[in-house]
Amino acid sequence: MLGSSESRVPKIMSQVTSKPNKMNSNFYLNKAKECFKNNNYPNAYENFVNYFDSLEDPMGSTPAVQLGFTKLVCRIGMVLEAANDTEELLKIYLQALNFFPNNYIILNNLGGYLFKMNQVDIARTYLEKAVACCKNYLPAEKNLMHCKWRQMPRWHFKMLNDVKRNSAYYQAIKKCVDKGYKDIIDLGAGCGLLSLIASEDPNAIVTAIEENKILAKMCERIMKENKRNNVKVLNTLSTKYTRPPVRCNLLMTEIFDCALFGEKMLDSLLHAHEVLITEKNDFKIIPCGARLYASAINYQDFQSFRVVNEINLLNLKEMCIRQVDAEPYEAEDLTTKRISYLTEPIKVFDLDFYDVSNLTEIATNYSKIIEFRYNGDNTTHITSIAVWFELDLDEEITISTNPHCGDRVRCWEQGVCHLMHPIEVKKGEIVKFEVTILNNQLKFYQINKLNTCISCWLVSKEIVSFLNDTFLINTITALIDEFSNKAFFNQFKEPQKPVMDLMCFPLLGFMLAAKQGCQFYTAIKTDCDFRYVDFFDHILRTNNISDGKMIVVENQMARNSILCGVHRYLKECKACLIDPISSDGSIHPTMGLKEKLAPDEQHDILMLPTKIVVKVMLIYSEQLEMWNVVNDQNLFNYKIAQFMNEYTGCEHPDLDMDFAYKEYSNPISFTVDDKDFVKRTQNVLVTETGHINALYTWYELQFYGSINFSTKGSSHMKKTCYLLEHRPVELGDVFRIVMRREGTYLDFRLEE
Repeated sequence: MLGSSESRVPKIMSQVTSKPNKMNSNFYLNKAKECFKNNNYPNAYENFVNYFDSLEDPMGSTPAVQLGFTKLVCRIGMVLEAANDTEELLKIYLQALNFFPNNYIILNNLGGYLFKMNQVDIARTYLEKAVACCKNYLPAEKNLMHCKWRQMPRWHFKMLNDVKRNSAYYQAIKKCVDKGYKDIIDLGAGCGLLSLIASEDPNAIVTAIEENKILAKMCERIMKENKRNNVKVLNTLSTKYTRPPVRCNLLMTEIFDCALFGEKMLDSLLHAHEVLITEKNDFKIIPCGARLYASAINYQDFQSFRVVNEINLLNLKEMCIRQVDAEPYEAEDLTTKRISYLTEPIKVFDLDFYDVSNLTEIATNYSKIIEFRYNGDNTTHITSIAVWFELDLDEEITISTNPHCGDRVRCWEQGVCHLMHPIEVKKGEIVKFEVTILNNQLKFYQINKLNTCISCWLVSKEIVSFLNDTFLINTITALIDEFSNKAFFNQFKEPQKPVMDLMCFPLLGFMLAAKQGCQFYTAIKTDCDFRYVDFFDHILRTNNISDGKMIVVENQMARNSILCGVHRYLKECKACLIDPISSDGSIHPTMGLKEKLAPDEQHDILMLPTKIVVKVMLIYSEQLEMWNVVNDQNLFNYKIAQFMNEYTGCEHPDLDMDFAYKEYSNPISFTVDDKDFVKRTQNVLVTETGHINALYTWYELQFYGSINFSTKGSSHMKKTCYLLEHRPVELGDVFRIVMRREGTYLDFRLEE
């Protein structure tokens, strides 16, 4: 249906009625309003449809009528989304757009839903139209930005801006082409950088194979812009070929992740040997080989894999708590982390990309035993394994991701495999691991000094992150101490009324139940979260908290507050601790929860935090430019940036505490209140001559009285930068910052 060329979509609910008489227009409109007021959504929708069908042009209806219909459609959409009724949801949205094709709210809601359903390309079409229909509609702007990020992840920008990587590939490719290897396949071509290098020789014939259709289309545009008529782009997966599409005596590729194997490089290279390379006796491969290294480390920095914070509250110190469904390894820049290298690096793999038997052996159920020997003087723990690689582009040119090497390439980070349990080691002890490549991923299995842990509690990444944030835990502990005294409870008419704790881990609720015997509500956001109820029950039992003190309610605030259990039970509570800032740094849907209650239901409910302020500062960060803006000067002045930068967003969220930047102003403050739409402005003074390229933002939360919390120092709650055009500034310059907010969407800009 979404791909239909028809100008109108099929009627849905209006099919059950005959064509309404124009004389009955007001009847249908009044009936629609009445049904909507009574929450009778199906009948309200049917009568609205009959009303619009009775008009010559639905656009002739009043703005108030159109707004009411829009609210109804959005409300029905929430209900259908909660019920997972995708078919009916799409019908409703599309029929509404049939009446009002430029309704930017419905366009945005449909695009946002399709994005969540992973229909990113189709979602972008609707979101682009929403933005075109209303230039300042913030939800559509943000949703479109997230669409572009999904289509073009930030690591593409880092790759293209890495001059050392690019120069090394340039030299290796030019040497091969100059030696006569001119029938070339670029495997996993991306936007086509390697193809541009090879095709500088007009006699070279380059075939760029790229599976991603967004990148393949971009590659075609880039070749045309750079006048590369000797490059052909194929949008397909290379391993689907059963016979060679072209002649090939030079295969070049860059399909490696931080642990080398994650981009299916083994399968792709083996297939290339069998099918793509046609000149079997005289051919070249760039790169020609690689070596993978590993070292045992003690990871002391914040992590979201295992709870390492020594929390004595609730006997959590005695529990083994780690992340459920964790990836085999994470990509991290170890040069910015607090870690100790406990062993000398071990060469785990030495791959010759010309050696088919070597590649086949590793790709098919290969395993290898490696030994780490700890030679330090003090007893310590191995918590993780760090991996990096060297890539031989030819016999003379090598690039490395070694964190100990100052001359390393920066586009790849290092791989970090966190062990299930830390391993205690003494001087001279050896720890053995079996290394395998399983489903194109590097995995380590411990085979000696096995852990004796009887029970591990597997929880969400968010809960682990919460419990590892010492600053946040200490703040909530102070809040618990404040609420544990009689003065707090005496301010309520009914001291036994429960509290509600909407944090991902209800520490406040647990502690008040343990100390004061208070009943508390906690919320489950998704069906998957129900698996953590057993973990919460275990905490209750361990701390002798009686049954019935914890009540779990369903929280669908992000989808539909009317269906939300939180909304129904809040009016029973004396206090509610909300989670106002999502872990990625955005505003959480629970903001403004109290205002959704009727006025007579809001009495005596203390909402925490009591005040939220967003802090904003002018900064410059080289990292932001590497991550978000392609510069053709880093690409031998090929014309690539204009195409890649179509996917540059207006912000960079989810920044952790390792983010590097230079300050160019003191922070200014904007209050975040309960209003759905806000636009405010404020002046900021430049404190140093230099350059700026972003507005750095974080939150300060006033929980209660003098108990405050800043997300700037939080490892759980991330920070956000709003990108600016790179510009010089002078000491004493004054800029005007504009804050916009619509619902949970927030944006900052400089007023031009």
